[in-house]
Amino acid sequence: MKALKIVAVALGVTLAALVVIPLVVLAGLFVWLKLTEEADEEALELEQESV
Repeated sequence: MKALKIVAVALGVTLAALVVIPLVVLAGLFVWLKLTEEADEEALELEQESV
């Protein structure tokens, strides 16, 4: 019975990791995209002002 419980917990942790890790990666990419998008807009504004 103890071994079955250990296997069930391991399976649960694995399934949770399979769901959580891609969500964390997507959230990180989204934040990175937003941060770089703002930096790109600032760079474009600086270029337009100098022309």
